[in-house]
Amino acid sequence: MLVVDKPTGVTSHDVVQQLRRILGTRRVGHTGTLDPAASGVLLACVGKGTKVVQFLTGHDKEYQAVVRLGATSDTYDAEGEIKESKEECRVSPESIKDAVNSFKGEIWQLPPLHSAVKYKGKRLYEYAREKKEVKRTKRRVKIKDISITEMKEPYLELKVSCSKGTYVRSLAHDLGQELGCGAYLFSLRRTRVGPFGLRDALSTASISEVNKDGRVGEIMISIEQALGHLPSVGVRDDSVARIRNGAGLISSSVSSVDESFPAGQTVCMKDGQGKIIAVGKALVSSERFQDSDSGSKLVEYLRVL
Repeated sequence: MLVVDKPTGVTSHDVVQQLRRILGTRRVGHTGTLDPAASGVLLACVGKGTKVVQFLTGHDKEYQAVVRLGATSDTYDAEGEIKESKEECRVSPESIKDAVNSFKGEIWQLPPLHSAVKYKGKRLYEYAREKKEVKRTKRRVKIKDISITEMKEPYLELKVSCSKGTYVRSLAHDLGQELGCGAYLFSLRRTRVGPFGLRDALSTASISEVNKDGRVGEIMISIEQALGHLPSVGVRDDSVARIRNGAGLISSSVSSVDESFPAGQTVCMKDGQGKIIAVGKALVSSERFQDSDSGSKLVEYLRVL
């Protein structure tokens, strides 16, 4: 995996295409789209890493957002049609702080009309381009933390930590509605995805230079590091090949369990060298993984590497 610092003005797919040309492989994918107008952390999986993309899409994210108060946008950001508030709107700093804090925790959020959410098989932005209004469904998201880092009206800079699926554009719009003056997202920079932040990120130009020097392996994050957030189960050496060939994992094949987990948890199976050989859903809790009397299958494989 590579941690890329995506610039504004390009799509996440554009970055993937650039990496394919730089690295000379078609096997490149990303773990979560970042809007063209936004910049920052984009996780790109390469080669064998493309097999584990699905296990990297649930990370929480952190953003640096600049919100413009006193105006609205049909796209909820600076790319849309901007309408200034007709009436003068005076909001005290205390009111702004209270409104921002009110969004902390679990909230219901309506996705922007100009978004990739699907309705009856089509993306919402396709309906928007056709000037068609469609019914959008609210979704529950979690704002883990939100704070004001700078207040210089009409601009408000926020630091937002949130769950997967959160639209910061909608957050900016809803904040404007709460204050009664309107607001839209002026700019957005993603500073973190899970444990991976801007300190780990490189531009595609930098990645190209490192690759020309033959040192791209030095900046790659291993599959083991990328999936470090998942519990792992050690597999006996004499069972590794069988599991790679699809044989079920049973207690007699388990050499160790690194932490407790419930049934239904996604876990990694590792060989004696700590390399991941498979990822799957635990069918029982961790306590039963080393029950020598059980010959039952312990894991439903989701990916065998």
